[in-house]
Amino acid sequence: MRKKTASRRSNSTSLSKKELDRRLKEATMLKQIVATSGAPLDPLTVLNVICSELTAVVGVQHAGFARLSDDGRYLTIVSEFGAGQARNTNDRISLEGNEISLQVMRERKPVAVSDAQNDPRMGQGREVAKRFGVVSMLLVPILAGDRVLGTLGLDSYEPREFGQDEIEIVMAASRAAAPLLENAQLFEQLRSELAERKRAEWELRQSRALYQELVNSLGGIVWEAEFQKDTLVFTFVSRQVERVLGYPVERFLGPREESVWPRVLYPIDFEMVSQRLRNLSVALETTEIEYRAFDKNGRMHWFQDRVSAMREPGGSVRLRGLIVDVTEHKRAVRLERDRNLALELIARGADLEDILTATIEMLSAQLPEAACAIQIAKGENLNTVASHGLPELVRQFLETSPLGPFGQNVTLGEISEVENLDLKDNLPAEVRRALLVAGYRFGLTLPIRTKEGVLGALSVLGPTPLEPESRAIHATADLAAIAVDRQALIEELEYQATHDALTRLPNRMLYQERLLQAMARAQEKDRLVGVVYIDLDNFKQVNDTFSHATGDELLRSIARQLSLSVRASDSVARLGGDEFGVILADLPSVEMAERLAEKIAQEVNTSVRIGNRALEVTASIGLAIYPRDGSDPDTLYRHADREMYRAKGLNAQKTSG
Repeated sequence: MRKKTASRRSNSTSLSKKELDRRLKEATMLKQIVATSGAPLDPLTVLNVICSELTAVVGVQHAGFARLSDDGRYLTIVSEFGAGQARNTNDRISLEGNEISLQVMRERKPVAVSDAQNDPRMGQGREVAKRFGVVSMLLVPILAGDRVLGTLGLDSYEPREFGQDEIEIVMAASRAAAPLLENAQLFEQLRSELAERKRAEWELRQSRALYQELVNSLGGIVWEAEFQKDTLVFTFVSRQVERVLGYPVERFLGPREESVWPRVLYPIDFEMVSQRLRNLSVALETTEIEYRAFDKNGRMHWFQDRVSAMREPGGSVRLRGLIVDVTEHKRAVRLERDRNLALELIARGADLEDILTATIEMLSAQLPEAACAIQIAKGENLNTVASHGLPELVRQFLETSPLGPFGQNVTLGEISEVENLDLKDNLPAEVRRALLVAGYRFGLTLPIRTKEGVLGALSVLGPTPLEPESRAIHATADLAAIAVDRQALIEELEYQATHDALTRLPNRMLYQERLLQAMARAQEKDRLVGVVYIDLDNFKQVNDTFSHATGDELLRSIARQLSLSVRASDSVARLGGDEFGVILADLPSVEMAERLAEKIAQEVNTSVRIGNRALEVTASIGLAIYPRDGSDPDTLYRHADREMYRAKGLNAQKTSG
């Protein structure tokens, strides 16, 4: 009954001969590629790789090489790979009573055991098999001519039968290992190395990692091709191509017109690769080629292809290559470089728009198949939008739309994912149509958090779902936040440098800058500029009688009144203490300047309520006209100052009279 179960299990798990042949061919080509690459493979590493690959190909839990002693009385395990308790590597295993091993070496043929606990040939080996959980096993001789060098054993922890195809695979491995076991001096060295258990374990991991790195970990794709009438024809491509690019192996085989290869390569890169391979087939060298390719979903990959050209015995040239997907490495390097460039722009105080454009370009380089946009809103201002890959209609929509229109609750600081953008009801119909035509159906929106809260949003649109944890997307949002905070700091410092802290009016420095601008415009248009100088009368008495706080509130009240009494084109400034200035720009006549100055005087000479007090305010005003009274600011200031003091004297006479 147990044997039937074992047979049934074997039929369900064993590989077809076609697939076994394919794997053997792939392993053979990998060995050739490793050899041409100059990788340091010592004999122990090769044996470890053979053991590890046999467990995977044949489908067993353990494989190991044992070398026969010179006197023929012992076997010594020199290499193994597999699950379960480790054997006593490098210890002597007596052949006395070990009928299975003796039969293999005597008959020089493989021996398979389907039930190790009940097979009478096991002898003393039954206890060893029980200790390690071995149920079925296959033992083959390792031969050098007619001489037996040792054995190669495969152990299964489940009942199973070994098919002829599998036995042939194991025999091929034993023939490959024979030259290594034949060198007695070499294995003295191996015995010493194996005594250092930690080093042996490290070597084992390294050997397994080497194969995995070539085939699995880095997306290694093994391929073989030849030129037929100047056309590259793929004769073999490993299964990894399906995982990396999404197309079945069969789509790559055959001539150019049948293969999908010319269509997945970046157009410019395809011509470059074709020419490099032609040159290589003549030079018969080994080289590395770097190029780009698109997978079935439209995502771009960076490939590094190590290619060797070899002349076959018949005279034809065959190309063999190992493709490694280095996309993530490329993106990481570029992301770090672009991030540093953006930080440099921020440190130099570049314009916010330039910084946002640089960060968007950084993200588009990481996600070439996606479109992206940054919205920054400040106060009542419209959005500042930096974008890449957006249809024009969508870009225009973002300039006036709320923050993060492709997501929900972005202003609350939440990350939002959206599917089916073309069905999103809160988007205008024309925007949904534009997204549908462009192929963008998925959206991801991140808040841009600053010290003042959420002031912006980063939206990323793509034809396929986007990764919320993408390092590039988060780095872009973080850089935008740093840029906005830096811009706010710069603006605040600039404001403090050019405005009065008490009244928030422009200070003397900004007043002079604006006066120069008004004079330049007046000269171009043949117009006039009025310079008004205002000094509050008896302001010191307000401070002394009531308090400095009352005086400050009075100054703020006068500033508000002055700002309300002038035109939008005019400028009001606090020049210091209780002195104010007004620039009357773009005047057609002196008479108009005098009327505006009189209006200002009426607004200032009034009663002002501060708390429960009503204060009577009077001010002395002087007026200078450009270019009548001077052609430079200092001359105009002096003229207006004299006029102001003349008015102050008149006010004093009226008060005393």
